[in-house]
Amino acid sequence: MRTLFAGIATLLALLSPAAGRAGDALTMDGSETTRSLGQKWADAFKAKHPDASIHVAGNGASTAFAALAAKRLDLVLIPRAIRFKEVEPCEAALGKRPPEFKVAVSGVAVYIHTNNPVQVLNYDELFNVFRGISTSWKQLGGNDTPLSVYVMGTNTLWGELFNEEVLNGKGLLPDPAKSDPEKGPMAAIAKDPGGIGFGPFTTPPDGARFLSIKRSVSSTPVDPSPDGISNKIYPISRVVYCYAGATADSPSVKAFLDFIRSDEGQQVAAAAGFFPLPAKWRPAP
Repeated sequence: MRTLFAGIATLLALLSPAAGRAGDALTMDGSETTRSLGQKWADAFKAKHPDASIHVAGNGASTAFAALAAKRLDLVLIPRAIRFKEVEPCEAALGKRPPEFKVAVSGVAVYIHTNNPVQVLNYDELFNVFRGISTSWKQLGGNDTPLSVYVMGTNTLWGELFNEEVLNGKGLLPDPAKSDPEKGPMAAIAKDPGGIGFGPFTTPPDGARFLSIKRSVSSTPVDPSPDGISNKIYPISRVVYCYAGATADSPSVKAFLDFIRSDEGQQVAAAAGFFPLPAKWRPAP
């Protein structure tokens, strides 16, 4: 009987959709906000390896980690580190914590009008602004001018990061002005002396500029910059991670992970609105 059970277990392992044989189709799932990045990496990899098959989805972290634990998925791509409640079922099923790979960095800039005298805000002040507690620039050391708050949805990369990093996941105030989902708040703020908003780091138009940000009152203010975001010196930034499952050691998974962390793969990430990993976080070529 014991021999029969062992044979059945072996057969099930061979039939598993994530058995990890070389040449098998790769499957990657994760956050909705990183799906586009995953697809761009997949397309670039397939351009170099026409026989490769990579399926990318964005069904959310909880769904992705459940599939990873069930051995139905090769990789999970999310814009943050794995959480304890996600680790537990994976450890129970795989016998270890899913192998973790840093694959990119994301960052958010905060913009105001160029005529606004405020230079620096900390996390508590930003929380009060975007939760509707502060309503005038005077409360932030500026002019006695009403605040006009521009936001991006929390289903965007920048809105998700800002909400989780600065607002502790509490969400934005009920009725803020909406920003362009791709370009952010800069164009509106450039025409609004009381405007403030967050969005992707890019060159501001005439009439808008960056704010320096500090995490706490005693922190050193930091301007957003590509190097500052990549190296996580700038506060509102975080690493994007890939987690591997039962097929972590398969040649196909290794080849794809090596590609996305290579110079070429990091250029793809930069073109998708992310920032490249510093060399210290990447394997040697």
